[in-house]
Amino acid sequence: MPKFSYKALDASGELLAGEIDADSRGDVFGRLETLGHMPIEATELKAGAGSKAGGFKLFGSLLGSGPGRDEITEITRDLSMLLKGGVSLHEALELLSQMGGKAPARHLMSTLQRDIAQGKSFAESLAAHPDVFPPTYVKMVEVAESSGTLETTLETIAQDRARSEALRRRVTSSLTYPAFLVVAACGVFIFVMTGVIPEFERALSGFADKLDPSAKTIFAMSRFVRGNLDVLGIVLASILGGGLLLFRNKTFIGFLIRMLGRIPGSRLIVQYQQTVFFCSTLGTLLGSGVDITSSLRLVRDLFRDPRAAEKVDHLIAEVRQGHRVSDSLAGLNLLPQYVIPILRVGEEAGELDTMALRIGGFYEDRLDRALTRLTSILGPTILMMVSLMIAWLIVTVITALISVNDLLV
Repeated sequence: MPKFSYKALDASGELLAGEIDADSRGDVFGRLETLGHMPIEATELKAGAGSKAGGFKLFGSLLGSGPGRDEITEITRDLSMLLKGGVSLHEALELLSQMGGKAPARHLMSTLQRDIAQGKSFAESLAAHPDVFPPTYVKMVEVAESSGTLETTLETIAQDRARSEALRRRVTSSLTYPAFLVVAACGVFIFVMTGVIPEFERALSGFADKLDPSAKTIFAMSRFVRGNLDVLGIVLASILGGGLLLFRNKTFIGFLIRMLGRIPGSRLIVQYQQTVFFCSTLGTLLGSGVDITSSLRLVRDLFRDPRAAEKVDHLIAEVRQGHRVSDSLAGLNLLPQYVIPILRVGEEAGELDTMALRIGGFYEDRLDRALTRLTSILGPTILMMVSLMIAWLIVTVITALISVNDLLV
């Protein structure tokens, strides 16, 4: 991700300067506005222009040496408990930096404590670590510091992160079994082609001209796999590496989500996941005191599908003009249509945050059921395809053996 240097004015008119990782110059301005700053300029740093520490930070992130999501969630919960117990923020961070967790987490707490000791707000200190603390986290902390509800907001953040991580694990586990079956099928196919079929080919080597086309095809496939095993390994490794890189690209992710949205079996899953994401995040931000425009902007920045993000941009423009969220959503085809009346009721009652969270919880249950159904269909389907493949190989070779035996008799 590109690195930008920026200059901005904070709420008191003080000039701020620093560096931040962002997708574009507009993304930098959006993040600064989210923090309540007025952007002045943002300049992309050329490769190698950053500090050596930045290079080590990137290397460390590639190795996964930074604090994990679960660690940050636990730290947030611990910090909330300490603040509720009457411990000051500075002392709480000092305690967390000495509590014996993993070294990256302890170092992060020590860094935050040092920033606060230098006069920075907690939100400003968190904003300096965008890879660890997302904009939603920073904005909620900023609002909480202003309203004096930091300990309650941190507890809310911890609960929301725990719920999101649990949902992500359920999605991942639902896809793990089918992925394992695909890998196992590839392994079985390679084993049969390199270890089993060659034995039959040697046994029938004297009758090659009398074999049926199916048997010849299988033996030719076996020779091709054995002769190009190293090339196939390189190709598979390249596909895997390319896939990992593509999954870091928002454009590809958006394309993949749109394609999945057109497949009957996964269309509902994509719709449910998008609804849970939008409503739960919006409800959490509004419930923490973040204004509606900033909340929608933060939700927009988290969308991985560019087309969905464009719809949220249109929604933000409508809300700024004085339109209701529910009325603006009605024509965007972003959420299921029967969600709109429920949000409208919440707006009219002044409880949009509560209603959005309820909708998110309802669709989270539906997403769980849809994932269970998808897994129950994919598993047997893949097993059936593997069984048919193996059966075809075996039947074809056995048929060839029987035909040769008939000729000998």
